[in-house]
Parts: sequence; C-alpha cells; structure tokens
Amino acid sequence: MFRNVGAAAAMVALVFSLCGTPAGAQSSPPSLLVVGGTPAGVAAAVAAARDGVDTTLVAKGSDLGGILTDAMMDQWDLNVAPDGDTIQGGIFREIHAALGDAFTPQAAAAEFGALVAHEPRIRLITDARVVGVITSPDGNERSIDAVRFRSSDGRLFEIPAARVIDATDDGDVAALAGARYDLGRQDTGIDERTQAVTLMFTVRGVDWQRVLETYDPARFGPGGALDRRAWGYSTLLAAYRSHEPGVLVRDLNLGREPDGEVTINAIDVLGINGLVDEQRQRARTLSEAETPHLLAFLRARLPGFADVTMGRFAADVYVRETRHFAGRERLTADAVWDGTIPNDTIGLSSYPLDLHPVTAIDAQAYAPVRHVYGVPFGTMVPLGITNVLLASPSISATHVAAGSARVIPTTIEEGEAAGDAAALAAHDGSTFAAMAGDAEAIADLRATLRGDGVILSYGSPSTLAMQTDRHSA
Repeated sequence: MFRNVGAAAAMVALVFSLCGTPAGAQSSPPSLLVVGGTPAGVAAAVAAARDGVDTTLVAKGSDLGGILTDAMMDQWDLNVAPDGDTIQGGIFREIHAALGDAFTPQAAAAEFGALVAHEPRIRLITDARVVGVITSPDGNERSIDAVRFRSSDGRLFEIPAARVIDATDDGDVAALAGARYDLGRQDTGIDERTQAVTLMFTVRGVDWQRVLETYDPARFGPGGALDRRAWGYSTLLAAYRSHEPGVLVRDLNLGREPDGEVTINAIDVLGINGLVDEQRQRARTLSEAETPHLLAFLRARLPGFADVTMGRFAADVYVRETRHFAGRERLTADAVWDGTIPNDTIGLSSYPLDLHPVTAIDAQAYAPVRHVYGVPFGTMVPLGITNVLLASPSISATHVAAGSARVIPTTIEEGEAAGDAAALAAHDGSTFAAMAGDAEAIADLRATLRGDGVILSYGSPSTLAMQTDRHSA
C-alpha cells in the first residue's frame, strides 16, 4: 500500500549541486538539522537548543509559524481533559500562555520568532525550500548525510546533517530520502484522495456582540460563541448551496481579531492534492469565486453579519492532509477511540476523529467525542531511514487516525519530543531507529519530557472519554 520513492530521491540527489551557502548555513555537520519553520519545527529546535544541542532551523518562508501565519489559522484545536484542563504542558503551554486561545498571524509569527531568537544555539535560515537529499547505507537501511535547499533568490546550497527532524507538514525530507508513505486515504483501499482544502479569509463589519447574544444551538446546531471565536452553524449552513464545482460549506469557524476583522474558516474544496502547486492554486481560485456567494448568504441569515464586507484572503490554502508515512509504529483509529496510552507515549492528545469530506457525499463517520490517547514515539520514526524523525501531520497514522493527530498542538508536542530525542541520541551516539526499539532510551526520553513539564499519563480507562461540541478545523 505504501509508496517507495527511493529511486526518485536518488535522482534528485544526483541532479543538484552545491552552489553557495547562505548566511547561517555551515559546511561542517550541525548536531541537528530541523527542516520546517512550522510550530513543530520551532518546538523541535527550541527543545534541542535548551538541551545544549547546536541546531540549524531552515524555514521555507520569511516568518515562522507555518499554517498559523501562512494560512491564517488563528485559534488552537486544543487537546483538553474531561474537566476542561489542558493535557499538554511543555513548550506548547508556553506558546499557549503567550498567544491565548485565539490570536493573529502576526502575533503567532512574533512569538515563534522570539522563541527561536532567545536560543543562541539555534542558527535560523529563512526563505529556503528543501529540494533534495544525499543518503548513504546504514546497515539494512539508509541515513541522510546532507539536505539540499533552494533559496528564494534561486541559489542552491546543502547542509550536512548528523540527525534530521522533518517538521515540514508534508514530510518532504523523508519522502525525498525514499521513505514509504500512503497518500490521503490510500490505506483504506479506496483511492488516494485527501481531506478537503480550505482558503481562509477575513470580513469587516461584523457585529460581534450580536453574534455572542444570538448563538442558539436549537437554531444553528451544536457550537458556541465566545469573546474571540465562534464555531458551529451546521444547521444554518445545511441550506447553503455552493456555486462552484467541488466546493462545500458545512459549518463555520469564526475568529475575531483585535482590529475588528473576523476570520472565516468555512469553504472546503474537494479533490485537491496539496503536494501539487497547480492544484493548490485551483483551490484558491475556486474559493475566491465562492466567497461572494457565501457572504451574501450570511448577510441575509446570520445575526451580526448584515453589513459585512470582504477583507482579505490568506496567503496560502490550509491543507489538512497529504502523506502518511510507514513508521516503526502506526497510530490507528482504534488506538485513538480506545484511549490507548502506550509505553513509548511522548505526549497526550484528545482531539476528536475529525475528518473533513473527501467527496461531496461524505458524512461525518465519527461522533465529536474526545478520548485521551498517547502519541507513540515509533510513529515519528519512518521505516528505512535511521536518522530522521517526523514531527508533523505526516507521522505514521492511518487516514482516520490522522483526523485527530493532525492538529497543531499535537504536532508541537511531537516537535518537542523530537528535539529532546535528538539531544539524547547525540549524547549516546545512537540513531532514532535504534532508540525506537530501546526501552531504556525511551524511558530516558520520557523522563526528559516529564522534567520539561510534558504530561504523559492521564486518568483511568473509565474516565478517558468525553463528549464535546468543539469546532472542527
């Protein structure tokens, strides 16, 4: 079922050559290379640097934050316990304390930038996209010796690496290195289609007080409205008919920014492969064409929206799903639903199995129920590559399980665990592949995480499930 792209990776490695090194890059191997300026990438770099590891962090854009800054995602899909308390500590708790439940892209970028700037062991390179890898045999598997990048001005450069954390949302480094993966729902045996893609946008002129006063679950469906965000409205949107082909609008997620603009996460575009730039552009085009029709509908039917006008679109589309790698372990829907907390858990999650539609006839297959479960370290270790860890929605998980594990708070805890694991591996001269099968190494990693305030256990099996009407991203 999994793809093997080793031949393609080898060709890429042969084609590209070193053509200069930007400021911040280095010719000798860093202790750790983190690829991806995502929240997970920042967490990985910060955790490793705090453990005394010299780290190079490479981001494809000029700002840090990934979809929080590029796609305008302005609120967390929190992992919470039955009593409402967070089940996440560590670096995520620091970030959440600084940004709150809702925030602007600018605030997110500033916070992630400050976290990195505060760590002198982190060398940051921005505006560079990964384009290739160089690998060598490592027993029966392979290891990455260097990663190649193209800067925004077109120059090619490479960074040697003893260990790599792939914190790109799509697992770009692991894919180029030949790691096997499924695309979308390929593991179901149906096809390789993925969850819908969304282009977020803002509007002006919302009467937010009216939104707060008028949210009625009996009228609008499960959901709610708070000071900075509102979610739900599925009953209201059941009457909406999209004008563009392959477009659905089933509910709303709203975020109120300090200047009064309101972000809207609502338009799902089907049939998009987020790995293909042309298809991402198609999703943008369809969303921009659909938006005026949706706004007309909301002006007429949603209290507080009578006078809204269009604001701005996000810089990039929000891609929920692409690759799912084959790992030492695989997170399944059963493990999520049963609240399984394995011995190599590196963080707890509880977000529901939230699958946005793949086709227009898809119904939500799982109730919005939370189960507190553990993310296994083995899901972050791709098969076939010994010195790479994944920290992203592309960890080893089934299509259904990824509906929960894809959210950013979960990827941040993966990033922190990856950074700590890199520090331990560097100290012991070990590989990530070896760590995954070493109970003592996992115990050391978990002890480090606990010392940093990460929560690794919770309750008893009878207390793990909770009903929720939280919004879905």
